Amino acid sequence: MLELFKKRNFSLFWFGEMISVIGDQISLIAFPWLVLQMTNSPALTGLVFAVQGIPRAALMLAGGALVDRTSPRLMMILSNGLRMVLVLSLAYMISQDTADISAVFLMAFAFGVADAFFYPASISILPSLVSRDELQAGNAIVQTTLHLGMTIGPFVAAFIIAGEIGSASHPSELTLNGDALDSYDLDREGLYRAFLVDGVTFGLSLLSLLFVKVRPLNTESTASQTSSLYAEICKASLWAWSIPAVRLGFIGMAVIHFFFMPMVFVGIPVWAKLHYVDGAYVYGVVTAAFGFGAFIGAIGSAYIQVPGDQKLIPGMFWAYVFSGSTLALIIFYDPYWWAMLLFFISGIFESFFYVHFTTWLQRITPNALLGRVMSILMLMSMGLLPIADAIMGFAIEWSLDATMIGSGVFLMLFCGLVAVHPMSKIVVPIENK
Repeated sequence: MLELFKKRNFSLFWFGEMISVIGDQISLIAFPWLVLQMTNSPALTGLVFAVQGIPRAALMLAGGALVDRTSPRLMMILSNGLRMVLVLSLAYMISQDTADISAVFLMAFAFGVADAFFYPASISILPSLVSRDELQAGNAIVQTTLHLGMTIGPFVAAFIIAGEIGSASHPSELTLNGDALDSYDLDREGLYRAFLVDGVTFGLSLLSLLFVKVRPLNTESTASQTSSLYAEICKASLWAWSIPAVRLGFIGMAVIHFFFMPMVFVGIPVWAKLHYVDGAYVYGVVTAAFGFGAFIGAIGSAYIQVPGDQKLIPGMFWAYVFSGSTLALIIFYDPYWWAMLLFFISGIFESFFYVHFTTWLQRITPNALLGRVMSILMLMSMGLLPIADAIMGFAIEWSLDATMIGSGVFLMLFCGLVAVHPMSKIVVPIENK
């Protein structure tokens, strides 16, 4: 795995992504905390995420088609530049105390547009940097980098925003309808620093991409230059639908991300705010525990093989059964070390199987369809988040405990059914059988 670092282009790409991921994780902590401290409303927190996700979902397939027509590197450079400007602008407004919730909504929408082009590009660029035989090692490094950033970033964010650690173990007497102890004014300076650091990381990532050189991939024809974007997207969708294991994997990921991710980005900060005085710190360390577990899982994926393609989807969804259970288990027993332990284990499973699923998908996808198929993967993983964030935000405002437990139970049942479904073992197009 470490042999890839001897390749200059891969090393430059890795450096840029490592810096960018740390910044992303800082903003993933800072952004919900900003909205929650501004409004004291889980519903608005979820709604802002929805505003960010709507353009991302609407444009992601077109983004994948443009990646196939141009290059992943170009799309990453342009989108990183736009995101850098947006984050630095938000940091400036916070520093000048001119930021309000309407400005945050506008920033979220523009950020979602940039994400729609960045995500399919970032997952499509690896085959142009390494050989097909090196894809598993490359994906393992990328996922290791991602989750190392998920470990470092939340800790950094917790210290930047909170400034210092207080008595995090004492439950807060506050309710969501009362005054917040950690008000927006109290955290404004820390939030400014967090978004400023994130903007700098986008700049460093953009700079590293300018020096990366990629090789062109062999494509099957020039049809993509003459056909419409709609026809290109349909072609990739039909290819993915023709393989039952891919189809179930995509549908399953959509359901998982609909019920699980809003709990992480809306439910956990609300849970931390309700139970702990230093809510930002607790939210940060719980997220960091998930990131550290995923870091371990990504390293393990480089050395431990899944026993056959036919067992990949069943194994992945049995692991997701455990992930669903974590949402309910932290409600029944709420010390934050327990939440850290559960999310640490969940992170190991999630990262390990995601590396293998992505590698398998990259290997079997025709080069000419790679950007579009990867954009479908990202759409199914993230496309429903706008609706999910909005719905779950209102549900959490109604009852945090009922929403967390209900989501956990549903995920356990759904993922268990996918794991035992016979179609999950069919890994070739149906028409070829």
